[in-house]
Amino acid sequence: MLTIILASLSTIAPFSIDTYLPSFPSVASELNASALQMQQSLSLYMLGFAIMTLFTGAISDALGRRSITLIALFVYSAASLGCALATDIETFLWLRFLQGVAASVGIVIGRAVVRDLYSGADAQRMMSNVMLFFAMAPAIAPVIGGLLEVNAGWRYVFYFLMLLGLLVLFLVAAYLPETLPEEERHSMHPVRLLKNYLHAMTHAKFTALALIVAFNFAGFFIYIMSSPQLLFIHLGFAADEFYLMFVPVVLGIMLGSYASARLSGYFTIIKIVAIGSAIMLFASVVNVLQAYVLEPVTFNIITPLVLYAIGMALTMPALTVLGLDQLPNNKGLASSLQSFMHMGGNALVAGLIAPLVFGSIAGLALAMLSFHVIALLLFFWVAGFSEPALKQDKAA
Repeated sequence: MLTIILASLSTIAPFSIDTYLPSFPSVASELNASALQMQQSLSLYMLGFAIMTLFTGAISDALGRRSITLIALFVYSAASLGCALATDIETFLWLRFLQGVAASVGIVIGRAVVRDLYSGADAQRMMSNVMLFFAMAPAIAPVIGGLLEVNAGWRYVFYFLMLLGLLVLFLVAAYLPETLPEEERHSMHPVRLLKNYLHAMTHAKFTALALIVAFNFAGFFIYIMSSPQLLFIHLGFAADEFYLMFVPVVLGIMLGSYASARLSGYFTIIKIVAIGSAIMLFASVVNVLQAYVLEPVTFNIITPLVLYAIGMALTMPALTVLGLDQLPNNKGLASSLQSFMHMGGNALVAGLIAPLVFGSIAGLALAMLSFHVIALLLFFWVAGFSEPALKQDKAA
């Protein structure tokens, strides 16, 4: 049940992004929005998500995990209803920002709860199991969104998101106990809080590990953000055919997550990340080659993306747990900063990078390779530390 609850919290974010991608043309037409404004509806959501993650963890470290989660899920459901009822693009954009603010709680609190209850290989295994369920969301979301778009219209996509928020709210209220005891909570005093943030942000190993996750995911996420252009324009798909891209990719994520869970306890985290990084590098290079040499057909474009997703999913749970281990006494704050760097990077990808490259198959492939190379260089630096040196920093 805990796995289901944590996975449900994590699915809020991908459902909020992927479910309405097939509805881009309809939303733009009805609300008289430009292509740039539609892209901003993604980047503003992620901006709100990133900003709130800076505070969510610290607040939950002080007040507990459960109450802030319940409040955020209520706000998310209300914002989703507002999006469904919006009559102009400006209102829609602000409500998407509010959706992002509320949705940030799911991932941050989920990671903190895992570290409240588990450590070491058990924590990595639980994180992998959550990601295994979480990986289904990007496959299911655009399929549901496409069906709702074709049969009912884009507004019902947001009615669906409202119901999703209320369902998760019920699960948390009914089955998730408070996991942070009173004696382990921290003061919200501004000076103490500022010192904790400064310590975390200047912690080189923690920051590097969070950036590795962010850059690796950016190489994958740029395809998600560019999927309307990639699928509608380059491949000629219809709104209800998004599954042809998303289902294979998510199967890759599920395979990588399953492998991560099985390998934890048998291989060190550094070895697991090295294997996943090698898979991503191979996939990125193959992707660039196919973009310049082969015809732009579905198999040629999707296959390297699936391989990349396998490697990314193999590394993410291990890197996330290792990053949280650097600041064991501020798990909520550490989870917040991880999510901020992750989603802040996603917002930049959606708002700045994707519009520059989504017009070209080769541009997308080169962006993926560039992001992964940066992550790989950071990993080489982190791997220079011994395993024990990467475990914990008690000074936090």
